[in-house]
Amino acid sequence: MLTEPHILESLSRSYIRAIAGIAGLNLSIREYDYGVDGNFDEITIRNNRRVESGFSLSFQLKASTQWQRDDNIVIYDLEAKTYNDLVLRGNFRMAVPCILILFALPSDSSQWLIYNEDEMRLRGSCYWEYLSGKPTDNRQSVRIRIPRAQRLTPESLLNLIEKVKTGEWS
Repeated sequence: MLTEPHILESLSRSYIRAIAGIAGLNLSIREYDYGVDGNFDEITIRNNRRVESGFSLSFQLKASTQWQRDDNIVIYDLEAKTYNDLVLRGNFRMAVPCILILFALPSDSSQWLIYNEDEMRLRGSCYWEYLSGKPTDNRQSVRIRIPRAQRLTPESLLNLIEKVKTGEWS
């Protein structure tokens, strides 16, 4: 039987795979994790065929039941090393931007996946954050606050790719 962290990882990958598919983006998941879990790549049409455009958005994917939500924000304690990796990468102008994606699931594991003959529902929601600024001196974690408006949806993902294309994050 899979460990709970591996189950959470599996569910989070399924969630973003569905979002990327509906957005029409190519999703690649890294074989080895060196601070980046994968990329979303824009597809364009050149000479009557579909090819990757060269515009890409990297991501670090976290799945957790340990989060809080109020009217406007989602609160999550991110490992300090992961926070620093994302912040330091954001300080390099020419680097492919890398966002944090938090898949916030219900605490009750029986509510993670609801299914019957007519439908299958993956419970929870993904939120994204682009971290920048200075690294932390904390050794354990950094409390991050993600605006609830930053839900990862097909539309928001396409808007993020547009930010990459216009150089807003460079």
